[in-house]
Amino acid sequence: MRRVLFSCLIVTLCAFSALAQKSKPWNELTEKEVAKILNDSPWGQTQTEGEETRPEQTSAITQVAAPSSANRQLSREGEAPYTKPSRVVKYRARFLSAKPVRGAFARFLLLKKTDADENLATQLQGFVERDFADYVVVVVMAEAEDPKLVGPTMQFLSTATADVLKDKVYLERKDGKRLVLADYRPPGPDGMGAKFVFMRMLEGKPFLTPESDNVRFFAQLSEKMKLNVKYKVSDMMYDGKLEY
Repeated sequence: MRRVLFSCLIVTLCAFSALAQKSKPWNELTEKEVAKILNDSPWGQTQTEGEETRPEQTSAITQVAAPSSANRQLSREGEAPYTKPSRVVKYRARFLSAKPVRGAFARFLLLKKTDADENLATQLQGFVERDFADYVVVVVMAEAEDPKLVGPTMQFLSTATADVLKDKVYLERKDGKRLVLADYRPPGPDGMGAKFVFMRMLEGKPFLTPESDNVRFFAQLSEKMKLNVKYKVSDMMYDGKLEY
């Protein structure tokens, strides 16, 4: 019995130790870790539309004159497979007001800038540490191999206004309570995408708490295209604080 109790105690202590560990500094993130935070994490999710195309084995057909009056076709096998351009569109929805996402964006910029200096790093540190106490900001970006596939969506996001979007975009808790859109900023040169802004408080209380179950970001971008992205709130803890 003592051995069992001791084992349980060790497991519990290890769990608390893991929770107490500090997160990795944003300026030490690898490119793979940046992509993970932005695209597949508690604060950044991807909604995929369309299907991947598979390589098709093709053969070149050559018309060869036969001795008779009829022609016959000969094929050359073993040619490289032909892959049609992907028709997949990936919609990225990220909580910019969450510190891990800001850190990932900052690190992404540093990794891509060959002439980054200490001044830039200082500016980015200020961006990462920015206080979003009053607002929740979700940024949305559409990506595809073929730019034509995201053209209509990006055109809509570039010309839309808060008035146009106010009945089409919201954050919703599991209990059905919603945050309506408070402001909107179209995609800009920062490369983060369109910014959907919500007030952080609802009925005098924070919209989300560590005890909340999940939250859903919904945005109707066209008659056929709807973003419906869900996040698990209990996984959004970062350095002992709920980040969203």
